Amino acid sequence: MSPIAWAAVSALILACAHRERGQDHSWIGTTGARVLFWAVPVGAIVFAIPAPPNPAGLWTAVLAGAAAYAGMAWLPHGVGQNLSETPADYPNSWTACVPLLEKLGYLAAVGIARKALIALPLTPDHPAALWLPLAGLSMPLAYLLGTKLPALPWRLTRPTEWGELLTGAGFGAALGIVLTV
Repeated sequence: MSPIAWAAVSALILACAHRERGQDHSWIGTTGARVLFWAVPVGAIVFAIPAPPNPAGLWTAVLAGAAAYAGMAWLPHGVGQNLSETPADYPNSWTACVPLLEKLGYLAAVGIARKALIALPLTPDHPAALWLPLAGLSMPLAYLLGTKLPALPWRLTRPTEWGELLTGAGFGAALGIVLTV
């Protein structure tokens, strides 16, 4: 496949994965969702895209998946995810008092840090991965755009759910490009 096709496939897979990772899954819990719906898809893409699957690439994929999990576990983004909340709507929420620009800055910092963790195991074989942390800037843009999109039934009923989907798509496209250049 061409680099553009890989980027599109990766964007689609990680958009769905990142959104599903944010969904409540009582049968596996938060940790299980982070592993099954984020670490595994990231690792699978790292394993499958750059070359035919091989044993050496397996370790890189495992490390990238572990880094993806670590980023989700250690770098929460709940402070910034609900951009449309106001103190009047959520009087008991301290995050409703955080100004919009601070929330966007927080999302950018978390996005950059999470992508930097994933880039670490990729850089020896893919020097372009040094640019991967910039894909973290898609996170505040995705959540901001999510506030403008309509509610749909099922998994895209709120702006934060749109933000999750679009964040995964942005990172997936960037990862697909990094792995094919």
